[in-house]
Amino acid sequence: MKKNRWSIPIRGNSLRKQWLMAKFLFVFVFVMSLHASADLLSQNKMVTLQMRGATLEEVIQSLKIQTDFGFFYNIDNAEIKKIRDVNIDMRDVPLEDVLNQVLKGTGLTYTVLNNVVIIKLKEGKEPDEKKSVTIRGKVVDKDSLPIPGVTVKVVGTTQGVATNSNGVFMLQLPSIKYALEFSFVGYKTVVYPLKNEKEFTIKMEEEVSKIEEVVVNGFFTQKTNSYTGSVTSVKGEDLLKVSPNNILKALAFTVPGLHIVENNEQGANPNYIPEIILRGTTALAVDGQFGLNTPLIILDGVEISLQALYDIDMQDIDRVDVLKDASAKAMYGEKAANGVIVITRMRVTDSKLKVRYNFLPDVQFPDVSSFNLCNGREKLELERLCGLYDSPTGELDELYWQRRNVVERGASTDWKSIPLRNSWSFDHSVSITGRGGGMDYSVNLRYGDTRGIMKGDFRQRLGIGLNLSYNYKDFLTVSYRLDVNKTDSKDSPYGSYSEWVRRNPYDMPKDEYGNWVKKYNNNLDRNPWYEASLESFSKSTEKTITNNISFRVNLLQGLYVNGGFNYLLGDGREDKFISPESADFLSRVIDEKGSYEITGSDETSWAGNATLSYNWNLDEKGSLLSINLGGSVNRNTSSSFSFQGIGFLKPILNDINFASTYPEGSPGGAESKSSGVAVFGNLNFIYQDRYFVDGNYRASGSSSVSKEYRWHPYWSIGAGWNVHNEAFLKESFVNLLRLKVSYGSTGSNTLSSWETRTTYLYSADNNFITGVGARPRTMANEKLKASYTNELNLGIQLSLLSDRLQLDLSFYKKTTKDMLLPVAYPPSVGVIRLNSNLGEQENKGYDWSLSGAILKTRDLQWRVTLNGQHNRDKILKISNSLKYKNDENRQEHIDQDALKRNIYKGIPPKIQFEEGESASSIYVVPSLGIDPATGQDILVKKDGSLTFVYDANDKVAMGNTIPKLELALSTSFSYKGFSMFAGMNITRGGWIYNSTRADKIERIDPNYNVDRRAFTERWKNPGDLVYYRGYDPNDYTFAQSSRFVEKRNEFYLSSLGFFYEFTSEWVKHIYLKRLRIGVNFSDVLRLSTVKFERGTSYPYMRGFNFTISPTF
Repeated sequence: MKKNRWSIPIRGNSLRKQWLMAKFLFVFVFVMSLHASADLLSQNKMVTLQMRGATLEEVIQSLKIQTDFGFFYNIDNAEIKKIRDVNIDMRDVPLEDVLNQVLKGTGLTYTVLNNVVIIKLKEGKEPDEKKSVTIRGKVVDKDSLPIPGVTVKVVGTTQGVATNSNGVFMLQLPSIKYALEFSFVGYKTVVYPLKNEKEFTIKMEEEVSKIEEVVVNGFFTQKTNSYTGSVTSVKGEDLLKVSPNNILKALAFTVPGLHIVENNEQGANPNYIPEIILRGTTALAVDGQFGLNTPLIILDGVEISLQALYDIDMQDIDRVDVLKDASAKAMYGEKAANGVIVITRMRVTDSKLKVRYNFLPDVQFPDVSSFNLCNGREKLELERLCGLYDSPTGELDELYWQRRNVVERGASTDWKSIPLRNSWSFDHSVSITGRGGGMDYSVNLRYGDTRGIMKGDFRQRLGIGLNLSYNYKDFLTVSYRLDVNKTDSKDSPYGSYSEWVRRNPYDMPKDEYGNWVKKYNNNLDRNPWYEASLESFSKSTEKTITNNISFRVNLLQGLYVNGGFNYLLGDGREDKFISPESADFLSRVIDEKGSYEITGSDETSWAGNATLSYNWNLDEKGSLLSINLGGSVNRNTSSSFSFQGIGFLKPILNDINFASTYPEGSPGGAESKSSGVAVFGNLNFIYQDRYFVDGNYRASGSSSVSKEYRWHPYWSIGAGWNVHNEAFLKESFVNLLRLKVSYGSTGSNTLSSWETRTTYLYSADNNFITGVGARPRTMANEKLKASYTNELNLGIQLSLLSDRLQLDLSFYKKTTKDMLLPVAYPPSVGVIRLNSNLGEQENKGYDWSLSGAILKTRDLQWRVTLNGQHNRDKILKISNSLKYKNDENRQEHIDQDALKRNIYKGIPPKIQFEEGESASSIYVVPSLGIDPATGQDILVKKDGSLTFVYDANDKVAMGNTIPKLELALSTSFSYKGFSMFAGMNITRGGWIYNSTRADKIERIDPNYNVDRRAFTERWKNPGDLVYYRGYDPNDYTFAQSSRFVEKRNEFYLSSLGFFYEFTSEWVKHIYLKRLRIGVNFSDVLRLSTVKFERGTSYPYMRGFNFTISPTF
C-alpha cells in the first residue's frame, strides 16, 4: 500500500485512529442509505381520507396538508373542476392507494417526481388539439447549462410540470394568454409572460438571500423584522475588501463595538495573536491573563479558539454575525458575557461542478520611520555632554577617540536595518463544489506561508476540508463536515528588535581579527547579531481534527428539529533551544551551557445540541409565533506537559536527548476535565408585522463551578416596534424604522476545572508503610461560581429613500458582578491566595453604523459607510488583596529584569485597578512642567501642594488608553466590473504614556542609543524653556510624570483596494466561468498627534497583496 506523504500523528494508540475511520465510514454509509431509501419512503407515506361529495381540488388540498407534497396539473384547470362528488373513506393507507382510488375512472393518472405529484391525462386521451397550444422550453443557469427538476407552474392555475434531465419542459395550454412561474431551490423565482413564441429559453440566477433579512445565532435562524437583539452581520466579501488575510483587522473595522487591544511591543509579528474585546471588559486581568474578555467564537456550530479564527481561510467565509447584547446571546449562557461571533462558511449553490482557486501573494515592507535614533556623531557628542568620558586622569580619552575614528571612517553599523527584510508571503486555496443525486459536496484545500519582516520567522497553515450534505425530499437534511488543520510557526532568531535599536552606531559586530564580539558595555549586553548566527530556535506546531454532523428534520409544516454533534482532537508542541555558544552561558561550566525546553498539550472534546422549532403563521397580515426549545451537552479533556534539559556539548546536538542534566528530574504536566449541560428556550411573537416581543431562557450546569452554584439561569426579554409598517408611514420615504429594547443576564465562566477542588500530588517522597501518599498541591474554594452580566440595550434602525440611507444605532449599559479576584491568605494555610467572587464593573456606551448610497444605478454604485463606537468602564468593587497589589504596582518604576544585570531602566506605569476608575486608566503623578530655574519637574501632591520630590503615592488617574470615540470610515465605488475600496480609521480622545519620551529622551542611559531629541531638547542652563529635565547620572528616580501622558488622536488609512471582475462572455474564451483580480494596499498612511516608537520588540509593516481568483 502506498503511504501518504503527509500525515497528522494523533497521540495515543492505533485504536483511536481505527475508531475515527469507522466513524467516517458509518457517516458515509448512513448518508448513502438515505439516498437509497428515498423512493421507498415516498411510496409508504400514510394518509387518512374521509370525504363525501367533495371536489377533486378539495381532496388534493387535504392530501397537501397531510403529506407536505406539492401537487401540479399538466392539464387545463377545467378538466380538474369537472371532477366532483368524490366519495372516499380510507384510513392509514399509503398515498399511492388513495390517489389510485380518487383518479379511478376519471381518465387521469399521476407521476411522483421528488416530493411533487404531477396529475396528467392518461395516454390515449389527448385534449382537443384545436383548442390547445403546446409550449416547449428549456431552463438554464447563468452559464447556459441546463437545470433539471425546475418546477414550471402556470400562474393563476394549479397546472404545472417539472423540467427533465436536459432542463426541457413541455406544457399544453388552451391559449398563450398565461404567465409561467419557474422555481427551484437555490435560484431566484422567474415569472415569464407567454408571447407568440412556442419555444424559448429561461435563464435563472442563483438565489442570494439578503444578509439583512435573517440573523444566525448558531442554534436557529431568526428574522430581523421581529429580532430584539443587537447584532452586526457582515458578508464575507465585505471582509475581504478590508483585508483578505487578517480577519481580526477586518472584523474590527466592519463591526461597531469590536476593539483590538493594541500591543505596541509586538507590532506586525505574524505569530502574535492580538486580543479582541466587544463592548468593554467583563473580567480584570489581574495577573496579565490573556483571553479573559475574548468573545465566544462559533464556526458552523462548533466552538473554536481565537487562534483558530486568526488562522481561518477568509476566502471560505460566507457571513459573520456578531451578537452583542443579552437578547442576542442569552442562548449561550455562561459563555456569552463577552459577546458571540458566529461564522458561517460557504455552502454549495450550483448543481454543476465548480472549481474555484484563490492565489494571494503578499509583499510587506518594514515600517521603522518612528525610530528617530542618533547617528554616530550625535551619539558621541551626547555621551560627551553626559560626562561619559570624564575621568581625573583622562584614561577614557582613548576610548572616545577610538569610537570617533570609527564614525569618521564611515564604518558605523546600521543596527536598525540588519534584522529586517522585505518579505514575500502567499496563500493558496482551492474549493471544489457540486451537487448530484440529492447530495451536495465540497472539498477545500488551503496552504498559506506568511513570512514576517524580521528575518527567519514564518507561520505556515495547511488545511483540508470535506463537506457532504444530503437532502431527502425537503424532509431530512444531513450534513457531515471534516476539517483537518495544521499550523507551524517559528520566531525570528534575531530576537527582540529592541536589542538592535539600542546598540550604538560605532559598536562593531566583529573585532579586527574577524571574530564575533559577543558582548558590549562591560559584558552587560549581548551582541544580537552574534546570537542570531547561532543554531538557537523557538518553534511550535499545532494540529486539530474536527468532525461535525448536523441534521434537520421537517416534521410538519412549520415544525422541524435541527441539531448537531461535533468531535475534536487537537495537540500542540513548542520547542525552544538556546545554543551552548550563546553569550548567556559564557561564565557557565560546560554541563550548564545551552538549554532545551519542551511544552505541549493534547485536547479531546465533544459537544452536541438539538433544537425543536415551530413557526405558526397566525394570519395573512404578518402575525407569527415562533417557539424554539433545545438542549446541549459538552465535555472537554485536556492535558499538558513540560520538560527541560540543560548542558549541550555542541550546537548541532540540538535534541533534548543530548542534554547533560534535567533540572526538574522528570516531566511536569497536568490534566483537566470539564463538562457542561444546558436546556434553553426562545419565544418570539410578532403582531401584524408591527409589534414584537422576544424572550430567551437558558439553565446551564458546569462541572467547573462549585456544587452549590452548579446550575445558573440566564435570560433575556425584549420588545420592538416596526414603525414603518404603521399606516401613517405607508407610501413615505421611510423604508424602515424599527425601535427595540432588551434586558437580560449572561455569564462568563473563566474558572479552571480544579479551582473548586483540592488537588493532590503523589510522590515517592511520601512513601509510607501503608503505601505511597499524597500531599495537597492546590486548595479549593468551594464557593466559586461564574460571574454574570446584566445588560440593557436600546436600539433604533432606520432606512430612508429606497434604502439609500441606513442607520443602526444602539445604546447599552452592562453591569458585571461576581468577578474573580484574588484574596490573600496567611502562609500557614498552605496557599498564598485564592480566587473569590468579589469584583464588580460597569460598562456604558453606544455604537452605530451609518451608510449612504450616493450613486446607485445599474452599472454605477458609490457607497460611504461610517461606523462608530464609544465605551467607558468603571470598576465598582475590588478585593482588599487587589488593593494591596495596586500599592505594589504604584511603587514599581524600575525594570527589575534589567536591574539584575546592573542596568537601571525605567518602565511605564503598571496597571492599577482602582474603585471608581477605569481598568485602562493611566496612573501618574501630576506635573506642571519643567522649572526653568532649576530644571526640575514641578510635581503636584494629592493635597495640591507643589514639590520637586517624586512620591509614587501621589499618583492619580490621568487619561484612558481607550479612545472616547473610534470611527471606521469606508467608501466603495464600482463601475461595471471595476471596483474600489478605501478604509480609514479615526480615533479621538485616547491617551498614551509615551515611553519613548520618558526612556529615550529624558531618563536616558548614555551607554545606549537614544532618540535625537535627547540631544537637542533637554534643560541645560537656568532660563531654558524646555520639555525635558537635564541629565543627572546620579538620579535613579525614573519619575512616572504626567508630562509623558499625551492625547492620541489619529487618522489611519488602513486599506486601499482596486479590483476587476471580467465579464462571463470574455472568460469563456479562456475556459473559465469567472475571473476576479485585484490589489490591496495595507497600512498606507498614518497621521498622529503623538510621536513615539511603534513596534518596539517587533516592527510594524506596510505592504500590498494581489488577489487572483479564477473559477473553472
